[in-house]
Amino acid sequence: VEAKPLSTAEHEAKLSVYLSPFDDYNEMIIQFGFVTLFAAGFPLAALLALVNNLIEIRSDATKLLFSTRRPPFAGAQDIGTWFSVLEVMSTLSV
Repeated sequence: VEAKPLSTAEHEAKLSVYLSPFDDYNEMIIQFGFVTLFAAGFPLAALLALVNNLIEIRSDATKLLFSTRRPPFAGAQDIGTWFSVLEVMSTLSV
Protein backbone atom coordinates (compact mmCIF):
# COMPACT_ATOMS: atom_id res chain seq x y z
CA VAL A 1 0.00 0.00 0.00
CA GLU A 2 1.43 3.31 -1.08
CA ALA A 3 1.44 6.13 1.48
CA LYS A 4 -0.62 9.14 0.52
CA PRO A 5 1.23 12.48 0.66
CA LEU A 6 0.30 14.70 3.58
CA SER A 7 -1.91 17.70 3.00
CA THR A 8 -0.71 21.14 4.13
CA ALA A 9 -2.90 21.01 7.24
CA GLU A 10 -1.64 17.54 8.18
CA HIS A 11 1.97 18.65 7.70
CA GLU A 12 1.43 21.75 9.89
CA ALA A 13 -0.25 19.66 12.59
CA LYS A 14 2.94 17.61 12.95
CA LEU A 15 5.12 20.70 13.56
CA SER A 16 6.07 21.87 17.05
CA VAL A 17 3.88 24.40 18.83
CA TYR A 18 4.87 28.10 18.86
CA LEU A 19 4.43 28.88 22.54
CA SER A 20 4.56 32.66 22.67
CA PRO A 21 6.50 35.64 21.35
CA PHE A 22 7.99 36.23 24.82
CA ASP A 23 11.43 34.88 23.89
CA ASP A 24 11.50 36.95 20.70
CA TYR A 25 10.59 40.14 22.59
CA ASN A 26 13.03 39.32 25.38
CA GLU A 27 15.90 38.89 22.93
CA MET A 28 15.19 42.25 21.29
CA ILE A 29 14.83 44.06 24.63
CA ILE A 30 18.17 42.70 25.86
CA GLN A 31 19.83 43.81 22.63
CA PHE A 32 18.25 47.27 22.90
CA GLY A 33 19.56 47.52 26.46
CA PHE A 34 23.11 46.66 25.48
CA VAL A 35 23.10 49.07 22.54
CA THR A 36 21.67 52.01 24.49
CA LEU A 37 23.43 51.50 27.80
CA PHE A 38 26.88 50.95 26.29
CA ALA A 39 26.68 53.23 23.23
CA ALA A 40 29.35 55.56 24.60
CA GLY A 41 31.75 52.70 25.28
CA PHE A 42 31.23 50.81 22.02
CA PRO A 43 29.65 52.97 19.28
CA LEU A 44 29.94 50.17 16.71
CA ALA A 45 27.35 48.18 18.70
CA ALA A 46 24.46 49.91 16.91
CA LEU A 47 25.72 48.84 13.49
CA LEU A 48 26.34 45.29 14.68
CA ALA A 49 22.84 45.20 16.19
CA LEU A 50 21.38 46.30 12.85
CA VAL A 51 23.16 43.50 11.01
CA ASN A 52 22.03 41.05 13.68
CA ASN A 53 18.42 42.24 13.36
CA LEU A 54 18.46 41.79 9.58
CA ILE A 55 19.56 38.20 10.06
CA GLU A 56 17.16 37.70 12.96
CA ILE A 57 14.16 38.80 10.90
CA ARG A 58 14.86 36.09 8.33
CA SER A 59 15.56 33.39 10.89
CA ASP A 60 12.37 34.18 12.84
CA ALA A 61 10.37 34.18 9.62
CA THR A 62 11.81 30.80 8.68
CA LYS A 63 11.01 29.49 12.17
CA LEU A 64 7.42 30.69 12.00
CA LEU A 65 6.83 29.52 8.43
CA PHE A 66 8.52 26.13 8.37
CA SER A 67 9.37 24.91 11.89
CA THR A 68 6.33 25.65 14.04
CA ARG A 69 2.57 25.61 13.82
CA ARG A 70 0.79 28.85 13.15
CA PRO A 71 0.34 30.75 16.39
CA PRO A 72 -3.29 31.32 17.34
CA PHE A 73 -4.56 34.83 16.67
CA ALA A 74 -4.51 37.00 19.76
CA GLY A 75 -5.28 40.65 19.19
CA ALA A 76 -3.41 43.21 21.24
CA GLN A 77 -3.67 46.96 21.57
CA ASP A 78 0.07 47.48 22.11
CA ILE A 79 3.19 45.63 23.27
CA GLY A 80 2.09 45.73 26.89
CA THR A 81 4.63 45.72 29.69
CA TRP A 82 7.51 45.66 27.21
CA PHE A 83 6.84 49.35 26.55
CA SER A 84 7.50 50.18 30.20
CA VAL A 85 10.72 48.18 30.10
CA LEU A 86 11.83 50.11 27.00
CA GLU A 87 11.01 53.43 28.71
CA VAL A 88 13.07 52.55 31.77
CA MET A 89 16.03 51.45 29.66
CA SER A 90 15.83 54.60 27.56
CA THR A 91 15.77 56.78 30.66
CA LEU A 92 18.71 54.94 32.23
CA SER A 93 20.78 55.20 29.07
CA VAL A 94 20.61 59.00 29.05
